Amino acid sequence: MTVTSEGTLDTTPLTVCSTRPEMRQFTARFLGHRSRWNVGVGLIVLYAVTTAVVAALVFAALALYALSADAPEDPLRGRALLLSIGTAACLVAAVFSWVAHVRRGEREELFRLHRFAAANGLDFTPEVREPDLPGLVFQRGTLRRASARLRRSGPRPLEVANHRAWIQKGRAGESLHWSYFALTLGRRMPRIVLEARSGGRRLGSSLPAQPATGRALLGGPFADTFRLHCPAEAEGWAGALFTPEIVARFVGPGQTVFDVEVVEDRLFVYSHVRLLSCADPRTWRWMSETADALYARLAELDDSAVAADSGPAGGADVSAEGLIGLAPPYAPLRRPFPAVVLVPLLLLVGVWVVAFAG
Repeated sequence: MTVTSEGTLDTTPLTVCSTRPEMRQFTARFLGHRSRWNVGVGLIVLYAVTTAVVAALVFAALALYALSADAPEDPLRGRALLLSIGTAACLVAAVFSWVAHVRRGEREELFRLHRFAAANGLDFTPEVREPDLPGLVFQRGTLRRASARLRRSGPRPLEVANHRAWIQKGRAGESLHWSYFALTLGRRMPRIVLEARSGGRRLGSSLPAQPATGRALLGGPFADTFRLHCPAEAEGWAGALFTPEIVARFVGPGQTVFDVEVVEDRLFVYSHVRLLSCADPRTWRWMSETADALYARLAELDDSAVAADSGPAGGADVSAEGLIGLAPPYAPLRRPFPAVVLVPLLLLVGVWVVAFAG
């Protein structure tokens, strides 16, 4: 990874806005390029069809109201059609403007991540379909996608991405979202899961139901925050890895707690309440420091650390207040409210005022 002279990530690309030429070039290269003519025609057709459908619904509602009204001179009786068209056109235009604003924000964040990856020697991929990863969350559902994936190669590999999948439930279903960063171990290990909890209850853990494995004692200041699942032969290794200093890095403000899974030769850190592949500099600095701390701890582990009498994980007598490395608050990319959305809404008010004034 390319770093600055202070030995930290160069997070400046995450905070600098894109220019129109940069965004056009990025969109054409990574997100696919379609001619403006095709996009324009498609939007016009979609707008016309949507407006017609909404206008029909509004007209039906106005017609029912006019029929039930006692006043024969109600202005709605003679202007229902024009009011329906005007109302539908303004409402659909407002929705289209808001959706366009959201899409621009998503493309802006992807562009900043692409620029951040280029500045720090990372490989950037906007989307990966059906990612081939061994973790629990990657085995669930269909239409699995990893978006905004950044990878670091070399002696300390790192992968960060946002993952989503569709879970079928009867006739309906739901879309599940996780974010993760992953490290590569120097050995293959049985499945070990550090499950986020709070007060002995599941804290909306991002992990699915755990497989039938043993449970090991997690001592130290985080015994009520996490529950450790691992087979008996891996308890010593897990106890040597999950020290209080390491476990503290999986705790954030409020109820932000991360799940951890070791499987085969990978170590995954999951979250379902915040994005990890994002344009937040503090999140990236925390992930980089946490990955370095994990790799440093893994390098210290040797065969003696796998002894059965290594003690419970996190068992050192250390207070949570004295630990460093806790995850920072999540700061999503914020964009100013689009004033263009107010224009059709103001026109909508004007349409109704003119209708009743006449």
